[in-house]
Amino acid sequence: MSRTIGIIMLPAAAEVFDRIVGLEMGAADYVTKPFEPRELLARVKSVLRRVQDAVERAEETSSRVRFGEYTLDLEAHQLLDKNDEAVALTSMEFDLLKAFAENPNKVLDRDQLLNLSHNRDWDPFDRSIDIRITRLRRKMEVEPSRPQIIKTVRGAGYIFVTRQSGG
Repeated sequence: MSRTIGIIMLPAAAEVFDRIVGLEMGAADYVTKPFEPRELLARVKSVLRRVQDAVERAEETSSRVRFGEYTLDLEAHQLLDKNDEAVALTSMEFDLLKAFAENPNKVLDRDQLLNLSHNRDWDPFDRSIDIRITRLRRKMEVEPSRPQIIKTVRGAGYIFVTRQSGG
């Protein structure tokens, strides 16, 4: 699913299941027939705003992402510590960290993380994301059992926290 293309589905099917499937397949919005033309226009404008915001954020993203005491160099495929020394990462750990860096302060579930970091479909028994997050925490967190960078949001997924709150 591309964040720079906004798809609005206008099907005849109005069942909840059909709407859910449409949205899960990547539609930005779903309008059932019959619909009010002004509502459709408002939804088109809303999707265009979201797409434009995504494009602008992508353009603003530099090749280096700073968080905490670390810098993720996207071009060099490296994680650098505060002394600019490389932290050893596997390719999959780097891809996962890159997916987080491209979605800061946003809760991502396993399905989204698998799609963003591995470009593959979700398997309900796939725990590889959890394993990689545990490994990243061991490498980056001062206290891995109390993470401050990649936090667990119970029942929802994980969030990559780029700014530490005071206190």
